[in-house]
Amino acid sequence: MSGVVFLTGATGFLGSWIAQRLVQDTNHTIIALVRAEDKQAAMRRLSRAWWDWPELVGAIGARVEAVCGDVSLPHLGLDDATCASLVHRITHIIHTAADLRLDGPISELRRTNVQGVVNVLELARAIHKDHGLTRFSHISTAYVAGRRKGPVPEDALTDEFGFANGYELSKYEGELLVQAAKGELPISVFRPGMIVGDSRTGAIKTFNTFYFPVRLYLTGKIRSLPSSPDLPANIIPVDYVAEAVVRLTFEPVAEGLNFHLTAPYASLPTAKEAGYFIRQWAREHLGLKLPRPLFIPLPLPAIAGRYEPGREAKREERGMVSSLVTILPYLGERRQFQRDNVDRLLGPYQMKWREFLPHILEYAVHMGFLHRSERTVHEQILYRLEGRGRRVAYHDVVEGKIVTRGAGEVRRDMLAAAGALRSLGIGRGDRVAIVGLNSTRYLTLDVAIGLLGAASVPLDYTSPPAELDAIIQASGSRLLLIGAPRLLERLSELTAQIPIVSFCRGQPPSNLPRKVMPWDEFLALGAGCEMPTTAPVTFRDLATLDYTFGTTDQPKGAAFTHGDLRRMGEAVASLFPWKARNSPASYLSFLPMRHVLEGILATYSPYYAPTSLDLYFLEDFRELQRTLPRVRPTIFFAVPCVYEKVWEAMQRSKIGRIYLGAREGLLKRMLRQLLRWQLLRKAGLDRCAQFIVGPAPSSDALLRAFHELGIEIHNASGLTAVPLVTLNRLGVNRIGTANGQ
Repeated sequence: MSGVVFLTGATGFLGSWIAQRLVQDTNHTIIALVRAEDKQAAMRRLSRAWWDWPELVGAIGARVEAVCGDVSLPHLGLDDATCASLVHRITHIIHTAADLRLDGPISELRRTNVQGVVNVLELARAIHKDHGLTRFSHISTAYVAGRRKGPVPEDALTDEFGFANGYELSKYEGELLVQAAKGELPISVFRPGMIVGDSRTGAIKTFNTFYFPVRLYLTGKIRSLPSSPDLPANIIPVDYVAEAVVRLTFEPVAEGLNFHLTAPYASLPTAKEAGYFIRQWAREHLGLKLPRPLFIPLPLPAIAGRYEPGREAKREERGMVSSLVTILPYLGERRQFQRDNVDRLLGPYQMKWREFLPHILEYAVHMGFLHRSERTVHEQILYRLEGRGRRVAYHDVVEGKIVTRGAGEVRRDMLAAAGALRSLGIGRGDRVAIVGLNSTRYLTLDVAIGLLGAASVPLDYTSPPAELDAIIQASGSRLLLIGAPRLLERLSELTAQIPIVSFCRGQPPSNLPRKVMPWDEFLALGAGCEMPTTAPVTFRDLATLDYTFGTTDQPKGAAFTHGDLRRMGEAVASLFPWKARNSPASYLSFLPMRHVLEGILATYSPYYAPTSLDLYFLEDFRELQRTLPRVRPTIFFAVPCVYEKVWEAMQRSKIGRIYLGAREGLLKRMLRQLLRWQLLRKAGLDRCAQFIVGPAPSSDALLRAFHELGIEIHNASGLTAVPLVTLNRLGVNRIGTANGQ
């Protein structure tokens, strides 16, 4: 007979993994408690949190039910009818919800980690009184042991040794409540160590304690740790933890027991072993020559001290040093967590960290150590613009002048534009056509459309009005946004009877045949509006329709979902050299933003880069040659003709002619170095970490000529018909491939 599992923290990392195991390994119904405004929003949030697991997303509304609530609220924030229904139906509770911030304010930590436990236990008691609860599984942490040293039995729980931070203290206080309820409820307590990514893929949502010093080491910010080289790190893969929780939740003899979900002490990597392994991996996979890690043991109390409520505020002010101090207790394990109950019921576990650590590192580097959230690309842009770290600055290049705009100003415009679109009747599922020159205004509108859950229909400003008309009608667009002055001049040739907004510089001409709302008036419609920063969409919903004309002269639209855009944005950001991704970056957008490759490179992928950004938008493509030396971009993507012109200019130079006429030998090798520097410097590409050409086919002979000079140009192709970008990666460039042929 199947049961009903009530799962808290279902959108969290461990909660998501447990949900996946429940769907895969059991026939139980899952009721997920989700913080949301209503049931529909809760289902959307679950769908976003689980988008990497199609089988989980497919189960929402079937085996998985979403209930709006909050563990920190009385009765979990549930109304009486919902609460009564749950009491009658639930057979098992798995409580994973927790505030995981090590240095969060203790009052906030207790709200979830202590009061949340009180509220879930209240539900458990009501269920047990109604028909008998089968199991209450509580996810605690191994660090309720606090600063205790030596062997830690699974039944140990005391504050005698103090705690390193507020997280440990609040989790200890929460577990005390659970342990006290064992006399009246069928309880199992699980205490994981430092949870890292999946042992097979490395996938993780939050790059927690273990990852922080790894990132600092890989980016060259630290070389030494105040830790003994022989002390191990208590890491454990998430898949092991999730499987253990699910198996033991349905194991009758596990009732009343505590389980240390940690690896045996002898199988943990020491700081020295992990450090040397990471160094070798970085050399082989990232081309980094990192110095040998140094370990300088210092007395831990002198560094971290014993936790006292209120101390966390002072730590937050100390930045990176504070963060290192906070995690030091977890990088030098002087505790040996015993596994008697786990080994007896699940069998021995030998963690082979050398086998899964490469997957952990690959995934972390792929993501740039940026936490994986539930945000769409449009929400990610807003998030980056609001953050204090990793600065973003915008620059419009107009008629030879660079106009700089701050992140806060652009973000305000994005929210105002969303409010304005809403006031014009645009909402979820509506189509909005946009055509214009590259500018921050184009980006502003793209984000605004996405925030409303509408779909953009990008048009090419070089297309004749008749083609634009056909696409507008085929797409069912309800609004037209124009940022190309030449199109405004030909407005009479457009027959589509929909409202028009201009985002061109300056006011629209007064003699236009139709009413056009100017930019300032448009923004004023949304000024002061309270706009949510979360779009009412899932990753399966339509984000944009990109049209081309086929052999029938009828427009054909390629549909891109929010998941497609995010997947491509993350993937493209991950392909660039590691050092470039972690150094201040600049990008020049000059190809029409409606095209797939340029749209991703300029509009979405920068916000998944773990560095500060300067984004330049060139209005007039013809000004490229003059603009490049002023911008000196970090990444350069151009169509083949741009590289052809650079090569032609080299051929006309005196040193170029000498180089091309010289035989291979010492002279030519010397000229090669000089010419490479001169060519790149003159073109404004001397700071460029990677050169990309596409999407049109490029001459193999041209690419080989650049290659001989020491300049690698990587083919890339974006296919409008499918949500795909291909790119030759650094170090494995294969000329003649991925060139759109």
